[in-house]
Order: sequence, then C-alpha cells, then structure tokens
Amino acid sequence: MIEEHLSENIIIFSVFVFFIAGFVKGCIGMGLPLVSLSLLTLYTSPRMAMTLIIIPTLVTNFLQFYRSENKFKSIKRYSPLLFFLFLFTYFSSLFSFSLMEETLSLTLGVIILIFVLYQRFNTLPEIGKNHEILVQSLFGGLIGVVAGITNVWAPTIGTLLLLKKVQKNHFIALTGLFIFVGSLALLISYGLNDKYNSQLVALSSGFLIPAAVGFILGEKVRVFISERIFYQILMVFLFIVSINLIIKSSIFINL
Repeated sequence: MIEEHLSENIIIFSVFVFFIAGFVKGCIGMGLPLVSLSLLTLYTSPRMAMTLIIIPTLVTNFLQFYRSENKFKSIKRYSPLLFFLFLFTYFSSLFSFSLMEETLSLTLGVIILIFVLYQRFNTLPEIGKNHEILVQSLFGGLIGVVAGITNVWAPTIGTLLLLKKVQKNHFIALTGLFIFVGSLALLISYGLNDKYNSQLVALSSGFLIPAAVGFILGEKVRVFISERIFYQILMVFLFIVSINLIIKSSIFINL
C-alpha cells in the first residue's frame, strides 16, 4: 500500500493540476494523464501520481466516448485491440509494482520525451487495412505495456491513430474508448493488489471534479483558440518536464 503524506497546500495545488490537465484534454481530446503526471511528479512520487490519476482518467474518458457517435460500431471494430489492451495493461501494472521510484521516473520521462520528439518529427506512413487484426493485437499489447508501467497513453494511442489517419471526431472518440478500457484494467489491478486505501480513493475521486470542470471548459473554448499554437506550447512544456524526470532518476548517479 502506498503511504505518502499530502499536505493541505499540496492537495490544493493538485486541484489546480487536474483542472489544467482536464482543460488540455478538453482542448485536444487527450493529455489528462500525461499533463497531470508531468505536474504531479514535480512534487510527489511517480507512484503516488500514477495512483491519483486513475479515477479522473477513467471517468473523463468514459464521458468522452459516451458522447461520441457509433459507439457500438467502434467497440466491435476494435475488439481485438481492446482485448489485448486490457490484458497487457493489467499484467504490466503488476510488474510495475516492483519497480523502484527512480526507475519509474526514468521510464516516465523517456516515454514523454519520445512522444514530444515524435510529434516534432512525425513522418510516419499511413497504416492500411491489411492484417487489421494483427496490427490491432500488436498495438493493443504495446499500448497496454506502456500504460501498465507508466499510466501514460498519449504516445502509443496517438501514434496508432495518426498512422491510421483517423479523422478528428473519430480520433477523440477512440481515444476515450481505449483509455477507458485500459484505466479500468489499472483500477482493478491497483484495487486487487492493495495499492489503494480509503484516503487515496477519496483524493482520486475528489480530483475528478476539477478535471471534469477543466474538461468541459476546454471543450467550449476549443473552437476559439489556435490548436496549433496551443499544442506547440504544450510540447515545449512536456519536453522540459521529461528532462526533469530523467534527471531526477538515479541512473546518472550510478554511471
């Protein structure tokens, strides 16, 4: 079980963190785990941060997918991916419980950095419909492994949907579906393995409120801001945070 004291000031600041993360998700359809983890790990451990984001991530992505069109068609089409996503997320999270905090910091920092660099130098080709089940199975496993260890979804899901040239509305719907299914696996895994206590459940559930408010506000202002400029600023911020996480890890001490 995770034992880490959170002062009143830290809890208040975390409310602001989840509001910002929800706002980003409302603007671009993804990013709540990535942004909240990036900010939370500035003043708390990666494990604590990963635990706190599960419930807000689960609920906001359920709402995002629920409000989309052709829900059952999407579930049916991507059922192989969803199956392997759930399976690999669950079992990868079990492995993550044995990792040192420094290893989690390094892994999370590298994953975020890869995502930022990919967004900067995105030149990957489109994935066609050949071998659809195989591609879905492989990506479902890949998304699950990365998310099970780090609770980060954007790099792998974003890559898959960009490769498939998914249209904007469908992109947002599928992102909600994939992250909801994976977050459900994480919630079950953390619950069955005693990684939650009543305080953490209350905190994580409470942080859903600012995340939802930010998400709704982000959706409303999405049409009034330049998504390109906003996204560029976000990438610069995430790059700085990823370098901070990597430096915080003990790998450099051991060199």
